[in-house]
Amino acid sequence: MRAQIARFIERRTAEPEQSTRPIGLLRIALALIILARFAAELTFFNTLEASGLILCLLFFTVTIMMLAGYMTRIATACVAGSLFEIYFTGSYGNSVTQWNHHHVYLLMSATTLLACTPCDRSYSVDRYRALRNAERKGESPPPERGRLWGQRLIVLQLGALYFWTAVDKSDWAFLSGQRLEQILTWTYSGRPLEILLDFPFILAAISIVVVAVEYGLALGIFVRRWHRFVIPIGLTLHASFYVLLPVETYSITMMALYLTLPDPDSLHRFLDRLQGHATVAYRL
Repeated sequence: MRAQIARFIERRTAEPEQSTRPIGLLRIALALIILARFAAELTFFNTLEASGLILCLLFFTVTIMMLAGYMTRIATACVAGSLFEIYFTGSYGNSVTQWNHHHVYLLMSATTLLACTPCDRSYSVDRYRALRNAERKGESPPPERGRLWGQRLIVLQLGALYFWTAVDKSDWAFLSGQRLEQILTWTYSGRPLEILLDFPFILAAISIVVVAVEYGLALGIFVRRWHRFVIPIGLTLHASFYVLLPVETYSITMMALYLTLPDPDSLHRFLDRLQGHATVAYRL
């Protein structure tokens, strides 16, 4: 009986291995976003303190290693540590105010969770070296598979973010359009879209729709059969934010994190079909 219970628990708690291609693509995307966000501020000619030079050199080194996928797990963990340093202390010698913004927190937490995944097994120098090593030994190529509990934590992060941003907007100030009017006044005064401020009822309607969509996304991203609707709606929402509002890296980061939503094996098969390769080993 005890052995049967142990086998039952093992079957229920065992983490299945799935394709690592989505997190490989996410690793590349996050590394590029991090470089785009911080590279200009962390260049040597912008560093005000001598101690910051070493930290800046470390930042560029590990971020490029993460992008290329060389010593990937270590490099990604080091990038996460660099972002912790940037967010919590700002001690890179630059002390930029926006470094403790919630956009930076999103990048920091996503990179930290990514470091908990086998993101080195696809689209990386590490993958190329593993293939070369298998070729020299006459062995089969190592599979692009791994346990993806870290990826599921990223999905959980997305759901929590949507829920609490919706809760933050669930008051009269936002639902009435007043907060949106304030944002647009600051953003569009003296510009063509300033005309929107003449239609407060439209701003109120947009505000209500945004809150409803965010509550829907907070639930919908966990229901796989809803993804055919949830993913296009979410991507459209963040693309709209990116074009209409000064959200910096927030929207593009959120759009990149959507790589964690589709079934990894299904995405693997899609990429194979896209490249003209047949996939046999990856099943639902």
